[in-house]
Order: sequence, then C-alpha cells, then structure tokens
Amino acid sequence: MKKFKSFFGMQNAMTGKNILKRNWQWIFLGLAVVMSIYFRIINPSNSVFSWTVILGGNDPWYYFRLVENCLAHFPSRIWFDAFTNYPYGTYIHFGPFLVYLSAIFAKLAGASNSESIRSVLAFIPAIGGTLLAFSTYLFTKEVFNKKAGVIAALLMVSIPGQLLHRSMLGFNDHHIWEVFWMVSVFALFVYSVNLWSGRGAKENLNDKKMLFAPVLSGLALGLYLDTWAPGFIAALILVVYAFIVFLMKKHIVAETENLTYIGIVTFLIASIVYLPFSFIYPGLNTVYYSPFQLLILLGSALTLAVFLGIELLEKKGYYAKLGIKEDYAFPATIVAVSVVIIGGISAISPDFLNLLKSIVGVVQPKGGALTIAEVQPFFTMRGEFSLAPAWRNFSMTFFFAIPGMFYTGYRLLKERKSLYLLALIWGVAMFIALVGQNRFAYYFGAVSAVFAAVMLDVLLDKLKFYDAINGAIKNGWDGIKRVSYFRLIIAILFILHLFYPTISEANTQSKYAGGINKQWYDTLVWMRENTPGKDFYDKYYYELYKPPEKLGEPYPYPDGTYGVMSWWDYGHWITAIAHRIPNANPFQQGIGNKYNDVPGAAPFFTAFNESYANRVADKLGVKFVISDVEMATGKFYAMATWAEGSLEKAGSVYYRGPGYVYITPDNNIGIAFSRYKIPANSHVITAINVPSENYYRTMEARLHIFDGYGLKHYRMVYESEFEAKNRLTMEILYRLIYNGMYAQKLGLPAVNVTSTGYVKVFEYVKGAKIKGKVPEGVEEVTLKTTIQTNQGRIFIYEQKVKPENGTYEFIVPYAQDTKYPVKPTTPYVITAGNVTKEISLSDNDVENGNEITVDLT
Repeated sequence: MKKFKSFFGMQNAMTGKNILKRNWQWIFLGLAVVMSIYFRIINPSNSVFSWTVILGGNDPWYYFRLVENCLAHFPSRIWFDAFTNYPYGTYIHFGPFLVYLSAIFAKLAGASNSESIRSVLAFIPAIGGTLLAFSTYLFTKEVFNKKAGVIAALLMVSIPGQLLHRSMLGFNDHHIWEVFWMVSVFALFVYSVNLWSGRGAKENLNDKKMLFAPVLSGLALGLYLDTWAPGFIAALILVVYAFIVFLMKKHIVAETENLTYIGIVTFLIASIVYLPFSFIYPGLNTVYYSPFQLLILLGSALTLAVFLGIELLEKKGYYAKLGIKEDYAFPATIVAVSVVIIGGISAISPDFLNLLKSIVGVVQPKGGALTIAEVQPFFTMRGEFSLAPAWRNFSMTFFFAIPGMFYTGYRLLKERKSLYLLALIWGVAMFIALVGQNRFAYYFGAVSAVFAAVMLDVLLDKLKFYDAINGAIKNGWDGIKRVSYFRLIIAILFILHLFYPTISEANTQSKYAGGINKQWYDTLVWMRENTPGKDFYDKYYYELYKPPEKLGEPYPYPDGTYGVMSWWDYGHWITAIAHRIPNANPFQQGIGNKYNDVPGAAPFFTAFNESYANRVADKLGVKFVISDVEMATGKFYAMATWAEGSLEKAGSVYYRGPGYVYITPDNNIGIAFSRYKIPANSHVITAINVPSENYYRTMEARLHIFDGYGLKHYRMVYESEFEAKNRLTMEILYRLIYNGMYAQKLGLPAVNVTSTGYVKVFEYVKGAKIKGKVPEGVEEVTLKTTIQTNQGRIFIYEQKVKPENGTYEFIVPYAQDTKYPVKPTTPYVITAGNVTKEISLSDNDVENGNEITVDLT
C-alpha cells in the first residue's frame, strides 16, 4: 500500500512539475497585470479623482463629448459635428471602436450624468494598456520564444513616456488601442503562420480550427482600422513583408502558399469589419473613414493573390518555356504587377496616389506644425540631436532594443526565418515614424519592449542564467552551483540594469495623470451656465447633425449660435465642458494665418490692431474670446509661428532674443541679454525668450497683459482664480519687461506687476457709441472708468481721442448695468479740458451699438 502511495505521490509531483513547466509564463503575466494596475490606476488615482473627474489632455474630452452624444442616441453616433470648428463644423476621424466600447461600459455601469460617465471612461485606457501585455507576449513568443515573450510583457507594462501616459487612468483616447490592435494583428498573424506550418494550404483552409487563427488576425486588423483609420499601415507592412519573402524565397525559409492564404483571409475579414464605416467621408482620405482604407485592404488581398499566381506559373514552367531566367523574371514580374495594381487604382481615383504619398509626408512636419509637441522630431532638443527623449519615453529599453534589432537582423541572415523579417520591418517602420514625429513614441514603446526582451533573452541564455534556474528547480542549490557564479552575477546585473531604471521612471511618471486645471474647468462651467443661449445649447449639444452638401461650406447653424475664439489647444474643453462652439480645435482646425490672410485663431491673437482682429472675428462669427496665461506667455510663440508660417519669422517679429532674468542682492529683478551683463552677485532665476515691442501690440497682449485696456469692442466678463499670488510667474515677468522697456514707447500706462486671472473671458460687442461737442481749443478728450472683476481685482479702463471739427466720439464695451460679474464700479468719466461729465450704460447699449450724445460744451 505504501508503494502505491509513494508511486501516486511521485506521479502527482511529476504532474505538478509538468503543469508548472508548461504554464509558468502565467505567473509572470499575472505579475505584469499587477504592475500595470499599479502604474496605470493606483498611482495616478488621486490626480484623476480630485475636485471632479479629470480626463487627461484634450482628445479624451472630445471622446467624452462623443460618448455623451452616443448615449443619448444609442446605438447611433455623430460622424459630422457641428459643435466645433465654428462656423463650418467638421467630419470626425475618431473611430467607432472606442466610442462604442466607452458607451457600452458606461451603460453597463449605469452611468447617468457627466461625472459618472467620466468615472467609467477613466478606467478604459488602463484596460488597453494591461491587455497589451498579452498581445506582446504572443507576438514575441511566436517570433522568438516563450522566455523572450514573458520579458517583453513585463517590459511593456513598465515602459515610461508616451506609451504609459496614453494608457493611464483618465486618458481615454484611441492611442493605446492603436498599439494594442497593431500588435494583436501581427501577433495573430505570426501565430497563424506557425499554426499552419508543415501542412498544405488547402488542408489548412478545410480545417476550421486552423482557419480560426487568420480570421482572428483579420478581426484585429478590422478593429485596428475601426480604432484609427490610418491603421491600414499594418496591412501595408504585411504586404511589404510578403513582397520581400516572395522576392527572396530562395534565401528565406517560408511557406509562401500558406503565407498568401493567411494574408488574404486576414485582409478580407478586415474588409468586412471595416465595411460599415467605409463610406462616411465623401471621397478618399487617409485619416477619415472613407473607401480609401477599403481599397487598401482589398488591394492587399489581390496583391498577395497575384504574387501566388506568379509563383504557380513559375512552378508550372511557363517562364522556362519562354526562355526567361527565373532569377530575373519572377522579381521583375512581381514589381511590374505591383506597379500595375497601384497604377490601376490611381487611374480610377487620381487622389489615390497622392494619398499614398501623404503617408510619407507625416515624417516631415513643417511650419506651424512644428509647434505641436507631439509632431516635433523625436531626437531633437533645442535644435540639436539628443537621446534625452529616448530616456524619458523608453528608459533603458531603448538602449537594449536597438542592439536587439541588429541581433535579430543577424539571426535572420543566419537562420533565414521569415518571421524575423516581419519583426524587423515593423520595428524599422516604427523607428522611421518616430524620428519624424515624437507622437509615434507610443508605438515605438511596443517595439522597444519586444527587441529589448530579445536582447536580454540572448544575454541570459549566453550567460547560462536559464540553466541555473532549471538546475535550482530540479536540484536546489546544487543545481545553481553548476553555473559559474560570475556568469550568474553578470546575468542578474543585466536584468537589474534593464528593469530597475525602467520601472523607477514609470513609477515616477505615473504619479500624476495631468489634465485640465481648476481655473479652466471653473471658467468653462461658468460659461456654460452664464452666457447667452444656455437652454438652446444644452439641447443642441446632444443632437445628431446632418453634414453640409459640399465640403468646406459654412454649416447652416440655427439663429443665435456663435463662436468662441481661443487657441486651438482648448477647443475640445470648450465643446465638452462649456457646451459652446469653438472656432479652433485640437484637430488643428480654425487656426488660420496672416501670410495667406486665412481667418483663424493665429491671426486674431497676433493682430497688431483691433480692426484687423474684428475682421477675423466677424468672418468667424465670434462672440466670446478666451485667453489664458499660457497663451500670453509660453504658447504665444506657437500662435506667432502659425500666423507667420515659420519659427524663424515668428522669432524675428515678436521676440528680441534670449535673455536672463536675475535678482540682485537687494531683491531687484532685472533682464540681461548676455550673462556678461548680469550684475555681480546676482542670481539667475530663469532664461527667457524676451518679447519685443511688437508682442505688446498684439491682441493677445492687449487682452491678457493689459486687461483689454482701450479696446472698443471687447469687455472682460469673467476671470478665473489667479495663477499664483505669492511667487514670480511668467506673466509677472512679461509685465515687468513691458514696464521697463516698452511702456513709454507705446504711450500706454504702466501695468500692475502682479498675477491676474489664469483664464479670462471677453465678450465681443458692437460697443456703445458716445459722442458729443467739445469746447473750442480742446486737443484731447479722455474717458475712464474703474473695473472690478469677479475675483475682486481692480483695473482702469481708459480711452483717449482727438476731437475733429469740434466733436469727439468713443466706442466703449463696458456697461455699468450688466448681467456679468466683471463690471465698472464707477460711471464713465469723460473729460475735455476743464469740463467733466459722467454717464452709465446698460448691456443693451453696448450689445446693440446704441448712440448716446454727451455734449461737453
């Protein structure tokens, strides 16, 4: 009996070891899930669930807008939005996947108001970031091995930078799902290749179990496109991979027939998944949901079929019968057929080839686009090459991944395994995209995880680390002794060198999720509740909108609608929180320029006179203008660059050049344009690009730095809490520079050197016209009133005019009898020589341009 117990006990132990041997990876994948939850949910939770539920960045707020609208009309959603880019509206390129996923989650959670909906949406990116570990594991395991797959999964959840930020709590945008579905496409594709290996294509096609894998690959590709319309790039990568395999089939180990049918099934299934959304945009477009993507998918399937057809002709000896050498004829035929297919589609639609060219253009941003943080070249800081962005976005994984890519190239040459080629094509394509625009760092994060894992895996293998682990499992400490301690220590150091700084950087970066600040949020809530048309807009916000008949035409808005002018960064916040319609938005619409006289935010805020700004405002139906301290200081260079067309011109027109802000031993603050001109014993506070006299002539400076001093048609109606009350800010520095360098030149009074409202709202009004006669000999008439803001801050509004033919005229924007919290505390005081009179106005006067006569004779 004891023998039987001993036997069964030994069997159970062996079974347990076998189970562990087969499934040990799940322990580490579970660890990856725990790490992902910590970095993506636990760490940033306090910064997301704060005074309200704060969504990160800008685009997540627009998804919130789409989800709210979708929930009101479920399962319908808007594809043309009249609630942005006033007065034109816009087609929407945000795909259906995340909108419906978010709406379904919100429904399941029973979210019934804006804040509860945002509470649900906040968790969705963390789900995508966590699931990415599994698709990364599958891809790396199928191309390389299981151990590399586990390392890649652990790295994937730990990589800092954009990949982390775009998958953290609150950042409900499509970016993390782009990466997830792209990696899933390639993972399921290579899984299909390995699954089908060793069997004929017909046998695989007749086996439903075998067909299931490429169907999943196609489903992933379709969902990738439904997440992000430019996701067709994954199809092109697979076609390029197949193209090279067919060209180099004598030098690469690949089953071309299986590869072809897997690809065709993938592309056809993806076409079916994408088809319901393929005719939303009128015409072909790479970004919007149009037939272009469907053409790419169907064209890709056709291309693979042609490649296989050429190979079958060759096998049947048609080339030999024609006396054509296979080494030249087969590659030449493939190239020729590819050109014919692209040329044929281009002939049917001339825009097709231009759209293909535009794909290359994304890595060469120019002009105003260079001011967009995510569009700037990745390896450039202050105009010079730098690896610092690589450290911030990938930490040590980047410095393991690049050697890992070269090592994979070496293995490709040595083993000729075609899947190494696919991994390299993907990695190189994403690296090229990264070099051109740093926004693609979230894609390269996945590439970095995979190839860093490959590099670490080969190092651990060479150092016999895995042998030591296996020996320890089998024989305890004695099993480890069989491996050199020196090797083991070096292996552990490599593991720590890769993982410790990466995890540490991710832990630091994940503690703050970012997002709208309280000043902006409070301002937009106030705007929603207190500006004209509240009831109309709250209803109009939830409608479904019919697109205009022709692209580019103004949208037929109902009477009473108006635009809100601000910099494009803030457009989605204005839409989603204020329920008002911005003129410009983060789709880079409504920006405009001066060099081609295109009305928009850039020429408005950089206008040197009020009449030019008014012309822009009239063309765009502006009623309110919102400014913040960033627009007035750090972000102004972006507005100037878009307005003038280049960084160089913007710098020469609006800035004097680099300078240094210093504080002297007796606490006086000064500006020096050279370090050599800084007084002895002074302390440098910061470097600054010193604004020029032209800057202080712009509408942005006049609105935010001067509080609208002297403007005829713009009255402040609200200001938020201050940026800071007891510390030096950029706004204070800009006010100091003005008082010290330009006040006398511009003939304007000095300004208070203090922080003011972080956000200020101005209303664009016709302005009341005050006119009358003046005594003979009077050369100047002044008008003045004291304004108090809703924050209790006091400033002076003043105008001065020279009489003509014995009469004067003022156009003024403020009303003493007003519904707004920013208002005059005194009547207008009009002075001509020794004569002074007072007058008070109503909102009706300034909004309708009423004329009031006040004779000073």
